[in-house]
Amino acid sequence: MEYLENSKYYQSFVTKLSPLLTEPKFSQYLSPMYNKTKNWQGVEAVIGRIPMASLVDEHSGRPLIGTAKPASIMGKLPTFGNSVTFSSDDLDQIEEMEEQIRRNVIQPDMLIEFLITRYMDILAGGPLTTIDKLMFEAWSNGTCTIAAADNLAKLPLQIDWEIQKYHVAHVWSDTANATPLADIDNFCKKIEEDLNFEADTITLNKKESRKVLAAASTKAAITSYLQQGAGSIKITGMPSPDNVNLILTGQYNIPSLSILNHKIDIFDEDGITVKSTIDAFQNGRVAATLGTELGYFMYTPAAEQKRPDKNKTYANAPSEVLLASETRNGSVYMESTLNAIPVLTIRKKMAILVTDDTTTGSALV
Repeated sequence: MEYLENSKYYQSFVTKLSPLLTEPKFSQYLSPMYNKTKNWQGVEAVIGRIPMASLVDEHSGRPLIGTAKPASIMGKLPTFGNSVTFSSDDLDQIEEMEEQIRRNVIQPDMLIEFLITRYMDILAGGPLTTIDKLMFEAWSNGTCTIAAADNLAKLPLQIDWEIQKYHVAHVWSDTANATPLADIDNFCKKIEEDLNFEADTITLNKKESRKVLAAASTKAAITSYLQQGAGSIKITGMPSPDNVNLILTGQYNIPSLSILNHKIDIFDEDGITVKSTIDAFQNGRVAATLGTELGYFMYTPAAEQKRPDKNKTYANAPSEVLLASETRNGSVYMESTLNAIPVLTIRKKMAILVTDDTTTGSALV
């Protein structure tokens, strides 16, 4: 394990493993933006003032999901991270695997898989999964939250991006009375009337798309004659997403549905056991946007990048995650640090339709 005790070897080790780590989703929708300091005013300068319920303050520490409680970090931009320990038993197992590789008993892939699944994905990927969670929540619900109960530091994070919301007359789980297609059409009309832009992307998760298909009104619409170009067609049988999109684009002249099915794992205290899995794009929500460039992945260097500890070795993982390693009493302690937040600059060119209650936001009609 000499590569954990020398920064040059440590960086080489991380660089070689990085392409095999779980790829975060936020890079598809957010552009990286460097912020010189952790001051929240750096975000305000990008998008204007926004309300914050309890954004991490200078004494709150890191809001972590399923990791050991971290040391307090000063600053206003949230700090995320994970920590793992290579116990003496773990190190013995790794050394044994290395010896078996030298003797051609096992393949190197077995050691790589062990290191990635048990350690590196937790360290380097965990903070990025948190950014994914916050971004998808902002996109689908207009908020970024981490409940105190979901992290061992017991620190809440809450941001309201003040996205315009509308609600339906009948919740979409009410298959007999819900009118999803008409709701989406009215949603797009309200956006043009109230917000002065024409949405080109309508996004929801798979569970919501199934509610659209299950509604009696959808089945009735799809089994009737539909206009298509100069003629008309009749679709029979159970509705499909393609049938729904044909109505939306052909009859209503609005965008087809974009369905996201990404999941987020919430880990237990050991950082390995998954205690729950949530839909990244929230249930009961439909988002209409002008494009899918949602904003920025705003980051600033970790404190130890500027003031490293002489007793630790460091390596840079993808997307600005700093890894630190330290040997104490025969064990190796590793932790990751990411100072970052998704900044929703699209917030004035998007709106959210609430489909699971009839009070949140404004009425469609």
